[in-house]
Amino acid sequence: MRRIMIIGAAMLAVALWSVPGSAQSTVTVGAGGVYPSGTRFGGVPINGLQSGYGVEIPGMNALGQFYTVLLGVNALGLQQNIVIEGQASGGSRTAANIATFSGTCTVNMGDGTPPTPWVPFTATITTDANDQGSIGLVIRLTTLPNATVNAGSMTIK
Repeated sequence: MRRIMIIGAAMLAVALWSVPGSAQSTVTVGAGGVYPSGTRFGGVPINGLQSGYGVEIPGMNALGQFYTVLLGVNALGLQQNIVIEGQASGGSRTAANIATFSGTCTVNMGDGTPPTPWVPFTATITTDANDQGSIGLVIRLTTLPNATVNAGSMTIK
């Protein structure tokens, strides 16, 4: 399922990028990363993420899909995946290797409670020379520390 989402997001980004006169910037991510020790979201300790997105940023607007799974552990010591998926609607590229986009998402805490829709999010993608780098996320009022990407790749064109 995750691979399908990552491939789909990448295909969307390539399709949007190839439309004449469209994008100023395109962000594609199919990557995994780790969080610093002690990182929590919604009371759940998280140690990593898996992300797949394809987002076009023409000016201050954005168009594309956002999908991230926060990898956590519940109070019983069992894996608890927190699924965050949404639509980008605004964005900017502040440097050749930094893009930020925002929108609304649905958060599924993975604990059996109903998903929460219409949650604002902001993602900041910073790439390095190896097409990795870091992913910064703000979900509603929670600012997570940057996740260091250690698998897959990220591009900003």
